[in-house]
Amino acid sequence: MEPFISVFSAFEKFKPDIVHSYDLLSSMYTFIPSKIYNSKILNASIQDSGLDKGWHYKVKRYLLSVSDVNVSNSLKGFRYYKSNGEVLYNFIDPNRFSAEKCSNGFKIVMVANFTDYKDYYSYFKIVRELVKRNLIDKAYAVGSGKYFGKYKKDIESDEIISSKVIFTGNISNVEEFLKSINVGFLLSTEEYEEGVSNSVLEYMASGVIPLVTDIGASSEIIESGKDGFLIDKNDLSGIVEIIEKLKADDTYREELIENGKRKIVEKFNLEKNIQKLEKLYITINNS
Repeated sequence: MEPFISVFSAFEKFKPDIVHSYDLLSSMYTFIPSKIYNSKILNASIQDSGLDKGWHYKVKRYLLSVSDVNVSNSLKGFRYYKSNGEVLYNFIDPNRFSAEKCSNGFKIVMVANFTDYKDYYSYFKIVRELVKRNLIDKAYAVGSGKYFGKYKKDIESDEIISSKVIFTGNISNVEEFLKSINVGFLLSTEEYEEGVSNSVLEYMASGVIPLVTDIGASSEIIESGKDGFLIDKNDLSGIVEIIEKLKADDTYREELIENGKRKIVEKFNLEKNIQKLEKLYITINNS
């Protein structure tokens, strides 16, 4: 009961005209007091494209249906929850990242926590194939989670790739780290419909070419072959072919990098998001 009491106290004190909820819990806690205090609801709880199941899904859909305006960080999210509204994509500040790249070998990375939703098994399978073909110098695994220890132990006993793989855990200097990376993977398990991934946006903003499983909202970020690649994680020969081309063709690689950086500025832009949000607030307040 304490969260509800705290929320009601906040409503009584501030009497908000608009309530902006950002996930399922905040939408649940603020729904009743919003109705009592006649506050308009901007529901921004859609931050995935298939994560909620069962009663979570049903409750989120109901709350979206009774909100004044809904916001999602992907079109796929709206389709999954059978709702509509305004898409406000995640944004990345490109000024965080240096334009310079460190040319010290060909390196790949996967930035993702070791959870049920991220497929490190397939990533290391790809790493093994790339190492056997002498296509990469180092492969990094950035993140933590419940399977971190298991994978680290398995890779340490793998004679083929143990000397090539580096487990960093969580890192705080992602901008500096990505300067030395050429290709970034993000592989998800089939049951998780990836939303708009900040890892992929950081890859593109930093000049790292993304190779991402073609599920969820990934196609809203990447135009395959132009600013990254949407891949079948089980198609080892296709992935090898992409890496070979990226290594061999400097002009093509630079074209992909520049296209990716341009996409970040044009589509995943803080100022544009703020302008959209301001218009939504004005529209809701005047309705």
